[in-house]
Amino acid sequence: MRAFLTMVKANLKMVVRNRQALFWNLVFPGLFIILFGYLVGRDSGVNITVGVAGDATSPLYQGTVATMESSDVFTVMTGTETEELEKLKDGDRDVVLVFGPPPNEGGFPTVQISYDQTNGPNAQVAVSAVRQVLLSVAQGENPVPITEQPIAAEDIDYIDFLVPGILAMALMNSGVIGLSTAFVTYRERGILRRIKVTPFPLTSFVLARIVSQLAVAVAQAAILVGMAKLLFDLQVHGNIFLIGLTVILGALAFLSIGFAISGFARNAETAATYANLITFPMLFLSGVFFDLDTAPEWLRTATRILPLRHLVDALREPMTRGNGLATTWPDLLFLIATFAAGMVIAVRFFRWEARGS
Repeated sequence: MRAFLTMVKANLKMVVRNRQALFWNLVFPGLFIILFGYLVGRDSGVNITVGVAGDATSPLYQGTVATMESSDVFTVMTGTETEELEKLKDGDRDVVLVFGPPPNEGGFPTVQISYDQTNGPNAQVAVSAVRQVLLSVAQGENPVPITEQPIAAEDIDYIDFLVPGILAMALMNSGVIGLSTAFVTYRERGILRRIKVTPFPLTSFVLARIVSQLAVAVAQAAILVGMAKLLFDLQVHGNIFLIGLTVILGALAFLSIGFAISGFARNAETAATYANLITFPMLFLSGVFFDLDTAPEWLRTATRILPLRHLVDALREPMTRGNGLATTWPDLLFLIATFAAGMVIAVRFFRWEARGS
């Protein structure tokens, strides 16, 4: 056990001293978060999207819609009550107004203002602005009977959408590119040959490397999420333990791919080429930067064979949407299968010495 812990410690030291690996594991994904966060993660100006439903025959309904449409502050969308409230839950509306029928005795109809209570102060600003419009249309006479209905809606900023994808990308780069090139370099420098003649078994050596890489992956995830939280107020909605489990399974899946590449790559340059051939298509076909829901059906189906797509989805569901294991288990199962397949290939092609040695 002492020898195993010593090997883990030695692997961690090698990772920390590898400046190129630190760049790809932390600086590179961190730059993506900062770049995309500042470009599209923050909105400028005030715009309130209002859904309007209910009886459209009353002067209050017509006057409210006309007043809001004449203002740059409001974007007005009309529809049925069910449709507009569903849009509010999906985060596509800031406020929904539902107008009741005009009362028989005259006066104004009741108006229900529904809003997303998870928006905090922003929701109160939107509700206050809509109230001002209603009262201005009513001209202060016969006060409008207004009720407020808070709901728990899904409020997703782009930075909340982006960070799980960047984290998945970082885990992929660390496992596939970082580990494959490192192992081939160890073989070329004779480090593996020297370990071979020691009593330390191959299984313990590989396990030590996996444990050290998992420690790096967890630290990597904590740093990137913490940075996004500090700079852009990232909102993490789901269970932190499920997110941690997903990080570990994702890291294992890509570590196994890195091990497999190192087994049949002749040198570090070849390993880097193989790694890039595998990771580059996944980077742009797995929904890291953009949602794939609007992509053609054939493309969405094709991307389901990519491990990165499953890791992105498995991270985004709890982090962004607050979903649990019942939603993510198929993606986690795919990552486990990827790890198993990758390790079978890695063990089959593992070599202590470089070819020709």
